[in-house]
Amino acid sequence: MRKIMAAQELNNILIVDDTPQNLHLLVDILTKYDYKVRPVPNGKLALSAAEINPPDLILLDIMMPDLNGYEVCKQLKSNPKTKDIPVIFISAISEAVDKVKAFAIGGADYITKPFQMHEVLMRVKNQLVLKSLQQQLKIKNDRLNQTITQLKQSQKKTFESQKHLALAKITSGISRQVNHSLSEIDQFLAEIKQFGAANLQNIPAFLANISAPEQKYFVALLRQAQDNQINPLLSLAARQELKTKIVDQLAKLRLENANKIAEMLIELGFDEEIEELMPMLTSKNYWSILDNAYLIVNLHQSIESITDSTVKVSKVISAFEDYAKIQKTQTVKRLANMKNTVEQALKALTPQITSGIQIIKHYSNVATIYCDPEALQKVWFHLIENAIDAIGTHGILTINIYQQQDKVLVDIIDTGESIPPEMLNQLCDPFFTIKASEDKMGLGLAIAKQIVEQHDGSIAVNLLSGKMTLPGNTKFTVSLPIVRAEP
Repeated sequence: MRKIMAAQELNNILIVDDTPQNLHLLVDILTKYDYKVRPVPNGKLALSAAEINPPDLILLDIMMPDLNGYEVCKQLKSNPKTKDIPVIFISAISEAVDKVKAFAIGGADYITKPFQMHEVLMRVKNQLVLKSLQQQLKIKNDRLNQTITQLKQSQKKTFESQKHLALAKITSGISRQVNHSLSEIDQFLAEIKQFGAANLQNIPAFLANISAPEQKYFVALLRQAQDNQINPLLSLAARQELKTKIVDQLAKLRLENANKIAEMLIELGFDEEIEELMPMLTSKNYWSILDNAYLIVNLHQSIESITDSTVKVSKVISAFEDYAKIQKTQTVKRLANMKNTVEQALKALTPQITSGIQIIKHYSNVATIYCDPEALQKVWFHLIENAIDAIGTHGILTINIYQQQDKVLVDIIDTGESIPPEMLNQLCDPFFTIKASEDKMGLGLAIAKQIVEQHDGSIAVNLLSGKMTLPGNTKFTVSLPIVRAEP
């Protein structure tokens, strides 16, 4: 999977300002950090430059002769070629009504003059990160649409009723998994945008107004949050218990908003031992220090969550592409032994098999058959992986290979939690999964079923419920016809 593009990969910035001093200052700031900058002195030139060579970001002054910044932004947003370019307004106007107007006509952010170098750099980077993520989502959606189109074309040769049923199940699975991740991304992007527009401009002034010791506490809070590995794993009950302990510690300070402070400290990675923070919590600026640290940490967490959600989307698309590829693959068959194909699958799964899982093998002497051994290895891989996932850390996995008349059969039996009877007929449906996990796309059993059917075989699922002497709750049985000569 391609990694998310860094903001610096989107570095073509158009600066629009009728004041030469402002243009020179912004060009110096941004070129120092390897951004490619194009300065223009008025709105008409800005529209022409954006039309000919659309930039990745536009820094736009408001008070300009001829066309002001508001009019330039309106024309940019009405042009399909430039409507998606983020615009950061830079203006000496600081009234709330002007900022609201800037955002209402499509502005992405607002910087008040006189600006500070670090503020400009952070706001520019934030907007480029957002645009990079949006481009990545578009690429993935295009890939998904292309794969869906290819799958539809490959299924034209099948029976119409079966095709429509399969597509309905696939579409449902994609909608369920991809749309959930995309909705999470939209939520986090909204949080980031809100943070940048409403709070980021206050950071420079905040740092200038606190003392050197308070600045050290601010940095310590950010470092503690960065090193936080335990609090995100706490259950709701454990988190509530920790909050109660912190509130008890804060009681001696008689703070009115102790509950909110406790929640913020937990988010920043602290436990009930907060003695080292007491001097900071008694200072007059304690709330600003906590609030700004909390906001920055939330911004970082939102970006990480966007990355995780994007990875989930990529995994769904990759799994879907694997499933679609099986539809088009022509099997190349040769004589092979079932024992060897099963052992190869077990070898590939060795890292996933914990020491608490016992494997019992019953391999009978069976006929070699004409098959695609690599494809059958995938069948055993998905079935055994499914069994391992059901077992967890401790249990028994049983594999039987035997022959009945003109068929070779393979059983995969596990002692994991039994499957609800009403779900048996859905287990091999595309994107159906019992355990919700970003690593389980619900296509393994669907792929296994496709391969088995390409070999003119069948796959069955049975709930054992103690009916056998061997331990087990669920049994998958693959039946393959014995073909002794090349078809």
